[in-house]
Amino acid sequence: MPTAIVTGGAIRIGRAMALHLAGKGFDIALLYHSSGTDSETTIEEARAQGVRCQGYAGDLRSPEEAESFIGKVLKNFDDVELLVNSAANFIQENVEETGLKTLVDTLNLNLMAPYLLMREYKRKVNKGLIVNILDERVAKTVPTFAAYSVSKVGLKHLTELAAVEWGKSVRVNGIAPGLILPPQGGPPDYLEKAAKKVPTGTHGSMEDLLKALDYLMENTFVNGETLFVDGGASL
Repeated sequence: MPTAIVTGGAIRIGRAMALHLAGKGFDIALLYHSSGTDSETTIEEARAQGVRCQGYAGDLRSPEEAESFIGKVLKNFDDVELLVNSAANFIQENVEETGLKTLVDTLNLNLMAPYLLMREYKRKVNKGLIVNILDERVAKTVPTFAAYSVSKVGLKHLTELAAVEWGKSVRVNGIAPGLILPPQGGPPDYLEKAAKKVPTGTHGSMEDLLKALDYLMENTFVNGETLFVDGGASL
């Protein structure tokens, strides 16, 4: 049975993708930041679909931990075919306001960690597909989330670089969500209000992102692309 590695897999987009892949018959290697109810629940729900799911607690802000993670997974799973880089932070500080800790943590988690995970995946697995979760903001210049935006733009470029370099053995693509989930702690009507600024006048759903993931998995001639699932907001 093939294995999918999902970072940030205990919550939000990562969780939805991990459970979706489990439903498609993938064993799941689930990386999460710290043990707790979210990780335990996700692991149990994945296993309930008849697949193996092993959790790995780790801090991807540490380059050493990020670099070692693929090797840890391969000690437990043989047939790895997919890496989904979903783990990220999302801190609202503009360029001037950005503190040193925010800058270092954000670049390490959102860009350095995927870089190292991708590199080690290529070295040790060398087949299948990598999907990087980006953001529709990569097509805009919005300083509100400065370090986050820089990290996601960098990850999009890394996606393209790796796709060119590795295309014969590993395809690399990105998904750039738009208005899908409210920010953590956001008001109940956040999506409805924000949808007024989207060209379609609507917000998306997690199902829209899962369909994008399926497309990238099924169409083996798609490489180096970023699918914007955003109702046209990036335009």
